[in-house]
Parts: sequence; structure tokens; C-alpha cells
Amino acid sequence: MKRQYWCIALIAATLLTTGCRNSHRDEIDQRREALKQKQDSSLQAAQQELAIVDSTLEVVKAEYEHRKAEVDEHKAALQATEQELTDLTLLRMKRDSLKVQWDLLGAKIKYIRQKQKEIAK
Repeated sequence: MKRQYWCIALIAATLLTTGCRNSHRDEIDQRREALKQKQDSSLQAAQQELAIVDSTLEVVKAEYEHRKAEVDEHKAALQATEQELTDLTLLRMKRDSLKVQWDLLGAKIKYIRQKQKEIAK
């Protein structure tokens, strides 16, 4: 009789363990799929933001170079105003800020792609 209970208990434990393993495997697969979707959406958002920052950066760079040439001419003629110099400094700060943002987004995209490759292996 004790042997019969022992066998039944062993079979029940085996079935419960097998069921838990399948449940855990399903959870792991769901989390992997959710991570893949999160990475894909983050990558797409970063790429779209990078495109906007890149085009804005190019416009600001061109404007800065144009204004810098004007201010340099005024400086050479000793006619540069305080407002011109301040505007040029602010424009340079904006350009530098956009450049940092551009670099950061590029690094973020590179990192996401690297993580995607690691998961795909």
C-alpha cells in the first residue's frame, strides 16, 4: 500500500514538474518576443528621430557658417556688435547640442542592433 502511494506521488510530482517547465518555457518565449518587439520599436523611433536631428543639424551648420563669415567680416572691420556675437554664440551652442544628440542617437541605434544580434544567436 505504501509503495502504491509512493508511485502515485512520484508520478504526480513528475507531471507537475513537466507542466511547470512548459509554463516557464512559454513565459520565456513570450518575454523574448516582447523584448524583440520593444527593440524593433525603439530602433525605429531612434532612426526617425535621428533623421530629424540630422536634417536640422545640417540646416543649423549652414546657417552658422554663413553667420560666422558675416561676423568675421564685421570683426575685421571692427564693426561687430554685441548682439551679432551673442547670436553667433547661441547658434554655435545649438549646433553643438544637435551634434551631441546626433552622436547619442547613433550610439543608441548601434547598441540596439548589437543586442538584436546577440539575441539572434
